[in-house]
Amino acid sequence: MSPVLKATTDLANRIAKVYPSLSNGHRKAADFVLQNPLDSATMTIDRLAEKSGASTATVTRFVRALGYGNYGEFRTALSDALKLAMAPVASMVDARSVAASPYATLAGALKDGAANIEEAIAGLDEATVTGAVAALLKAQRIFVIGTGASHHVASFLEDGLALYLDADVIFAASRGGPAHAMRHMLSAGPDDLVIAISMPRYSRTTVELCNFARKRGTPVLALTDALTSPLALIADFPLFAPARNRLLPNSPSAIFALADALVTAVARERPDAVEALKGLSESLLWTFHQ
Repeated sequence: MSPVLKATTDLANRIAKVYPSLSNGHRKAADFVLQNPLDSATMTIDRLAEKSGASTATVTRFVRALGYGNYGEFRTALSDALKLAMAPVASMVDARSVAASPYATLAGALKDGAANIEEAIAGLDEATVTGAVAALLKAQRIFVIGTGASHHVASFLEDGLALYLDADVIFAASRGGPAHAMRHMLSAGPDDLVIAISMPRYSRTTVELCNFARKRGTPVLALTDALTSPLALIADFPLFAPARNRLLPNSPSAIFALADALVTAVARERPDAVEALKGLSESLLWTFHQ
């Protein structure tokens, strides 16, 4: 079975954007491409029309509805989308081709994680960090968005920030899906803050929720991997931590470290942080194992 086209690719995003307005014939072509991208990338326009149950003219109109000048441009975009979607597989194949013991693999992964953290430190911008911490301290509500691997980083931020901030910290995007997140976000405004976490391959839901927040005047603080991330263009306060891993699609270790550092900075700046921590410690006094 061919791999399903990932929703993080430009082509898949284009199809998702126009899909509700497509005719039934156009949808036949769209459905076939989304479910059979590898096969579609090698087909002539006549063959794609035949396999999808649409006419050649319909496929041509479908391609133009996506914003491509002709079928050749569409096939090039499809090939690029496949390269992006299958990049983690190619990376794993390359890494596995080099002989290594479990010890060497584990040590190498830790070294890669350390290198990601070092790069995150080197890339910090003082003005952005200062602005991000100030925004956290003054926000009335904080909406945390993270799906997939970023879900765990978002959960960590929710717990850490809730201890040191007066603001209501709300995990807007969790495993409940986009509808669950949107219900939380409907009341977001300029006095609130959105924290968005996303690593390759980037979540379309996270990007769309951030765009929704910006339209409502809500500032966005993003934890992502690079300037090329779609969140980098949206965020008022973008903070970067590389997520490279030679065997896995991404590594959250540096993003976790960045989240931990952000909570630390907030705790340091809050005037009554000591009292907040003292209250927590006293409430948990009899739960510790001595």
